[in-house]
Amino acid sequence: MKWILFDKDGTLIEFDKSWEKIGLRLVDSFLDEFPIENKEEAHRQLGVVDNAILPESVMGSGSLDQIVDAFNNIADQDVSTWTRNTSQQLVDTRVPENNWIDGVYDMIKSLKNEGYNIGIVTSDSKKGVLQFLEATHSKDAFDLVISTEAHAAEKPNPAVLKPLFDSYDVKDEDVVIVGDTNNDMKTKVNAKLGLAIGVLSGIAKKEELIDADVIIETAVSVPEVLKTHFENK
Repeated sequence: MKWILFDKDGTLIEFDKSWEKIGLRLVDSFLDEFPIENKEEAHRQLGVVDNAILPESVMGSGSLDQIVDAFNNIADQDVSTWTRNTSQQLVDTRVPENNWIDGVYDMIKSLKNEGYNIGIVTSDSKKGVLQFLEATHSKDAFDLVISTEAHAAEKPNPAVLKPLFDSYDVKDEDVVIVGDTNNDMKTKVNAKLGLAIGVLSGIAKKEELIDADVIIETAVSVPEVLKTHFENK
């Protein structure tokens, strides 16, 4: 393996509660903007219960494409442009929380010392990632950052990894992806990567990471997984 790509929220840092606030605001804006007759049913379909978002729901762990599809179905019309633009506006004004999961930063530095290239592939915007890197003084820890803007490819679409394969001479089987949702794991499947490592430090439960090759508590154990993987090859 040459490259290890980490999801950000819930994998490198503690899951940021500001994302839930954005999700709730997006749903509220959607229901205000469009004539949805049964708003209670819309909340149920989107996974909003008692002003909280269910982790396994489309709003909790779905990609923006999946949220767009859900909004289109509920509104019974194409609201794609509105949804993407409104989501981007909310993301751009987000005040993020950036708290490393214990031991993960030291683990990243250890992997770099061993010669691995380290990247981030996240559903956060470029602005959000830059805020994270500046707040944690960790810009030098990462060789590549792939963020997701309103109209860009996103996980689990394999096209999300185009910046990696366009800029570096690396084979898909030499790439590992580490994340806390099954969309991260599906990215491995769709892009034919070498290994998918699921972590339980974010929003997904163990049984939801169905496409993971290995599941660990936190990303701190990634070096042990890599060692075992190489020994078994």
